[in-house]
Amino acid sequence: MLREEVSKKTPLGIEVAGIMKRGELVPSDVVTALVRRRSRSYPGRRILLDGFPRSLENAQDFTASCGQPELALHLYCDDTILLERILKRGALAKHDSADMKTTSLNGNGHDVRTDDNIETALRRMRTYHKYHRPTMEWLREHHVPVVNLDCSMTPENVWAQLLAIGRLMRPAAGLARPAAVGGSIF
Repeated sequence: MLREEVSKKTPLGIEVAGIMKRGELVPSDVVTALVRRRSRSYPGRRILLDGFPRSLENAQDFTASCGQPELALHLYCDDTILLERILKRGALAKHDSADMKTTSLNGNGHDVRTDDNIETALRRMRTYHKYHRPTMEWLREHHVPVVNLDCSMTPENVWAQLLAIGRLMRPAAGLARPAAVGGSIF
């Protein structure tokens, strides 16, 4: 959602672009307000928030404004593998779209992110490790079920597991099963 705001050059996107480029966390009240605004587009539906909460403050702010989450997916990956994937994504995007400067999909379907470089990736990983443990402890203390998923395997295997989790969640939400799997999962 934040990257979309940046690519649209909204006032919020302009405000957070530098923060994101430095690999820092966007202020919690800003992220939570954006999540709340976006979730209103899906009344009565479950939503999957990718990469959220990133901090204890995110979790507390979200709960205060939107209610307690019913489930948390904890996707973990070895730092070396994660760094290799970030740099590979950056290299693919740079190769395919050398002249693109913003976050978007290039002509070959690769996510173009100006922050996919070694310096920013290392800062993002340090930030993640700084906030990860307190956030996970908060989720457990508040009895939010946490589903752990090892993302060190191939991206295809990770995606298959995410789809399986989505199928398992569907009956609990009372949603009809789609004829074909594809598109976004909310």
